[in-house]
Amino acid sequence: MRLDPVVIHAEDLSQTVGEFYGTPIREVNLLAVGLREIRDAQFSAQFSLGEDAPKVELLPGEVITDNVIRRSTTAEAVGEKFYEEKPQVSFEESISGLMPPDYWDDYYAR
Repeated sequence: MRLDPVVIHAEDLSQTVGEFYGTPIREVNLLAVGLREIRDAQFSAQFSLGEDAPKVELLPGEVITDNVIRRSTTAEAVGEKFYEEKPQVSFEESISGLMPPDYWDDYYAR
């Protein structure tokens, strides 16, 4: 049984053929849609037979948590430490390493 008869990826869309109240109407490459469905069905069959799924390469700064790829800076990846209160720093301490304003004027003039 098929619940969703039309699953189209952005790559399967081609040229714009019209417009409907400002929204473009795009042509669909039905051959690409059919091939994608066949490839997805083959992948599902291979996975159900116990073959390993293709390895996913993580980009720099990404981690896998709970079977989801996330940026390593997200709250889900960092965990409870993300929500800990940061130590309070006085205003004078926070600006102690900054350069004087005339430094930046000279820097941009170069």
